[in-house]
Order: sequence, then structure tokens, then C-alpha cells
Amino acid sequence: MAEDGPQGTAPTPAGQALPGTPSWYSVLHDSSFMFAAVCELDGRLLTANLLAVEGRGFDRAEQLGRKFWDTGWWAGSAAARERIRQWCQEVAAGGEPVRAVTEFFLADGSRRIADFTLQLVREGARPQFLLATGMDITDRLDGERTVAEARAAGAEASALRRIAATRARDLEVLGETEAKLSRALAISERVLANVADGIYGLDAEGRVEFVNPSAVRMTGFAAEEQLGHDQHGLIHAHRPDGSPYPREECPVWRALRTGRTVVADDETFWRRDGTAMPVEMIIVPTLEDGVQTGVVVSFRDLTERRAAQQQAAELAELSARAASERALSDRLQQSLLTPPPAPDHLQIAVRYRPAAHEAQVGGDWYDAFLQPDGATVLVIGDVVGHDSSAAAAMGQLRGLLRALAYDSDGSPAAVLTRAEHAARGLDVATMATGVIARIERHPDVPVSGMRLLRWSNAGHLPPLLLAPDGTVTELTTRPELMLGIDPDAPRSDHVADLPDHHTLLLVTDGLVERRDIDLDEGSARLAEALGDLGERPLEELLDTVLARLLPDAGADDVAIVAVRTFPEDRPRPAEAGPNRLPPGID
Repeated sequence: MAEDGPQGTAPTPAGQALPGTPSWYSVLHDSSFMFAAVCELDGRLLTANLLAVEGRGFDRAEQLGRKFWDTGWWAGSAAARERIRQWCQEVAAGGEPVRAVTEFFLADGSRRIADFTLQLVREGARPQFLLATGMDITDRLDGERTVAEARAAGAEASALRRIAATRARDLEVLGETEAKLSRALAISERVLANVADGIYGLDAEGRVEFVNPSAVRMTGFAAEEQLGHDQHGLIHAHRPDGSPYPREECPVWRALRTGRTVVADDETFWRRDGTAMPVEMIIVPTLEDGVQTGVVVSFRDLTERRAAQQQAAELAELSARAASERALSDRLQQSLLTPPPAPDHLQIAVRYRPAAHEAQVGGDWYDAFLQPDGATVLVIGDVVGHDSSAAAAMGQLRGLLRALAYDSDGSPAAVLTRAEHAARGLDVATMATGVIARIERHPDVPVSGMRLLRWSNAGHLPPLLLAPDGTVTELTTRPELMLGIDPDAPRSDHVADLPDHHTLLLVTDGLVERRDIDLDEGSARLAEALGDLGERPLEELLDTVLARLLPDAGADDVAIVAVRTFPEDRPRPAEAGPNRLPPGID
């Protein structure tokens, strides 16, 4: 035989059977004593076995696909053809099976006699096929006639021996067919024994007639504890909450009552140890000679699937909550990261890059604004923590520093101290690192003179000064305490010259820190990345250094504020963009 075709159909090598032939037909295909044919309900011949076609001299390709009554077996008699047509239509409509003796014909026109049967094959309650079977009894009838004649002639013993020989041959081929059916049954039993789903065979009263090993394993009841017992009462008599489950509402009993296949995807079986097992099941009625004799129940344990679904739902909820918090924090950060001013002869550029989507939100921020006297204030900071609370604390601390620095002519160190005291008094409980810097002119020096940078560092990375030739200077100072620990901790101011055409950079540690390198190595990589950018336009400089150090989003936020200085005795360069000052600042 050839390999199986679509699931549930018999092998369909070229010329043997048409698509749609049932799989069970294969048992009959090689029968040497019984001819068999399978037809659709409209009479179209799907297949017939070797004995019926080739064994009778017919060409298989000429017979398949024709109406059964138009095939060659009935071609020698219009009456036989009409009789077969009527039988097919009556049986297909649900009539009783036909058992009759009828004539049929071989391909050479020879007339033969058959013990013929035509019956309806159902799957569940639904008619599916017409099955025609029969045996050529011509020789048997001839033998019986010979007996009668032999009696008259005194030769009865000889005729009986001929009939006995014919019967012996019939029994021999019948034994071959029974052996094939036994092998098919053995295969079915092996399948039932090894399939992962639980399978029950129940009689018409719902008692267990068969239970496979998987059902025994899943329920915990041994086979002998189940066989002969009411399945519903044993494992299905209670709902998930423990309340009684009436037999009349059980899907198994609905299938027994209606004779229809029932699918139930939310049922509960109870194991021997008293624990509940969620199951889905399919209940298929079994029929014998048109009478329902019980059902076959196939079920699957949904415990692991339900647990996985619950875990997936919980993870989805956590993910949605995290995404919502992240979105809120991002909006908070973005709302606070205002565009920088553009004072005369200074170009200020900023960048903020959030961490990778999977990472938690951080508390990095920058700020740049002008004081009433025209001095430029720069701030960079990083609140400890990676959540929405850190982002909220960052917003409070940034607001304090901005307000106190604007409304004070105190030094950067004094502003940090005031901000810490205000945070303590307002119960802004957070720790952060930060640098506050002020760009101002030398006192009593002409406009063309040198600018000063004055700053104070609270445990943050040092500012960097990039010269046009690419030289990078770290403005390192003695380490001082971060914000949020001791508001009375000593703070120091530091001063450095800020020459024309130089670039000042304040950055957060997300730009230089990695899991695989330490801070010193990261700072060295930053200095190297800046080495050929001293004369690049400021916006291009920031984009390039980010691309070199962070080609992809990192595990931490990154904030940068950079200032490029230009000579005050010359017009503002076009690359610095238009001058932009807040109201009231000259």
C-alpha cells in the first residue's frame, strides 16, 4: 500500500482510490473472497477492492467516479442497473440495509450471481458513505443444483465433496480477513495505550467499559477501580467550587441523551487525592447496527496550560504597569528638560537619551538658564534610583536648584547648600549627584577678556573642557558629599578660565559606565571619542560622541549639556543659531 493521504482517508496512490476514501477501507482492499466498494451518498464510486475490479476484468480508471449503478458490474441488465439505483437512493436516505441475491456481470459479459449487501456507514449520527459488499455465489448455486441432479442420478456424495471444498476455500479466505482485522485491532489498542490524552469507553448508562493508561495516570484511579463504575459519579460529580454537578447537566450525558458529538472546554475532573483537574473533552457516541451503545470520551489535562495562561496574564499586567510607569516618568522627564537659552557669544546644546525600553527609568537631568545679571547657569544631575519615584524626586530637586540659583547671587556651593536645606525642610527625601556651574566674565575686564567658569561638584563626574585641537581636560576636584545625606556638609567652589572656541561638557555616568568596564576606562573612552571633535559644530559633536559610545540604547539614561564659547568682540557665528534670551534679560 502507498503512504497515507489526508488524515482519516485511505491511501490514494494513482488509480486505486479517489480522495475522500475512508481509512478503514484499506482492510478490505486486498480481500480475496469478498468484493467491496465505497460510494458517496449520491452514488459516486470512490473505490472498490481488487477482487471487485481487476478480479472481474475491469479497468479501474474507467469505473472510479461513475455512479455505482452505471458501473460495469450491472451493464448487462437494465433491470439490475435500475434495481441497484433504487437501493442506493433508499439506503442513502436512511433506509434499512439491503441484503439480496442479484445478478452481476464480468468485463467479458459473463453473468454471475452475488450475495449482495448495501448499507449506510455513519460517523457519529451523520451518514457518510455507502458500503457495498458481496460474495460470488455462482459456483455455490451451481454446486447445489449439482447435488439435486446427483441425488437423482445417485451421485450425491461426489457433489457434497465439491460443495465442501468450496466452503473450505471460503473459510480459508475468511480467516485471512479476520487476521487482518485482528492486526488492525491490535494497532488500535497500542495507540490507545500510548496516546497522551485520557480516553474512556462508556456504556449507554455511563459506566466505564474501557480506560486507557493516560486516564489512569491523570486521575490516580486504577483501572480496576473504574471499570464497571459510573464515570460521572467517580470523577465528575462536583463543580470546581465543590458544589454538586447534576448528571443531567454533564456534557457526557448530553451526548448519551442526544446521540450527538459534544465538545466541552471548561470541565473539572476530580483526582483520587481529592484535587481538581481542569479538562477539555470531546464526547463521541458509539453506534452498533444503528443503535447507540455508549460514548467515547477523550480528555486533556489543562492544569499546566491554565498555569501558563495565568502566568502570562500576570506578566502582561506587570509589563503594562511597568510600561505605564515608564511612559509617565518619560513624560515627566521630557517636560522638565526645557530647551536651553542662546545668550550672546555662547552656544548651548543638550541631549537626553533614555535607557533601553527594557531598563527602568532613571533620574538624570540637565538644566541651563540665565540669571538676571546675564550670567549663564548650567546644572547636571543624577538622582539615585531607577523608578517613577526617582523621576519624581528628580523633578522636585531640579525645581529647587533652578529657583534658588535664579533668585540668588550666591556661589554654586552656596546654592547647593541652600537646596539641601530646602529639600530637608520640604521632605524631599532623595540622594543625588550633581554639578552646578556659572559662566561669568572676569570682573573689571573689557568685553574681549577671558570668561570664568565657577562650579561646585556634589559627588558627580567632573566637567570636561575640550580645546579646538582635541585636548580634553578633566576639571577634577577633591571629592565632596553627594546631595541628600548631610545638608551641612562643606561645599567648595572651583574656578577655571573658559577660553574662546573651547567646549565645556557636563555629562551623567550613563555615557561612560558599562557593566564590562570601570569608570576610569569609560572616562578614557570618552576623552578618546572627543579627540577629533574639537572644531566640529556643537550639535554634530554631541551626535557623533553618542553614536561612538552608545550606538544602541544603554542600560542607563544619559544627559549632556555642552557650551561652546565664541569671542565677544565679533558677531555671533551662524553655526550657533540665533540669539535667544528669556524676557527681562539683556
